[in-house]
Amino acid sequence: MKNSLLIITLLISSISFAQTKVSVVAGAGIFTSANVVVNVGDTVEWTSAGFHNVNGTQATFSSNPASFGNSPASGWTYFFVFTVAGVYNYQCDVHAPNMAGTVTVQTPVGINENANVGKVGFYPNPASKELNFSNIKSIKHVGVYALTGEKILESNLIKEQLDISTLSSGIYFVKITTNTETTTEKLIIQ
Repeated sequence: MKNSLLIITLLISSISFAQTKVSVVAGAGIFTSANVVVNVGDTVEWTSAGFHNVNGTQATFSSNPASFGNSPASGWTYFFVFTVAGVYNYQCDVHAPNMAGTVTVQTPVGINENANVGKVGFYPNPASKELNFSNIKSIKHVGVYALTGEKILESNLIKEQLDISTLSSGIYFVKITTNTETTTEKLIIQ
């Protein structure tokens, strides 16, 4: 139980420091800070100062990597966590085409396939089908956890790759145990 609480505390700490929230205000026929740039895993929060909505659906913008949005109303707050890199267009349906913006979602700086050379780790991140491990001879156990702390996958038989194709898009944590240390890192599944 003590170990589980420590893992959950570490996971929550990682979340609060790792992600960023960007605010956009919908009011007076425009989005203030309409065009924003965020990293994968970051949140954009829209707040309405009038009768508006946020429409970033693929039905309206077919090139968007994913759909997001809410219905027209007054006095709302809507947020969306972007888990797939790309450029997302959005608009207020009530005031389109003049009330529109973009969210550009980038892969976080420093997370790439070369980041773990020479140490225990995994790549790519974000991933979709499999994780590759560096320095596998020293790895004794790998666990993949949901944000709730629930163990989703685990393996004691470490190979160069771990199949993650059954995981849904979202944010997870990978806990890697060696003879001398345990590390936990955020994983983004696209």
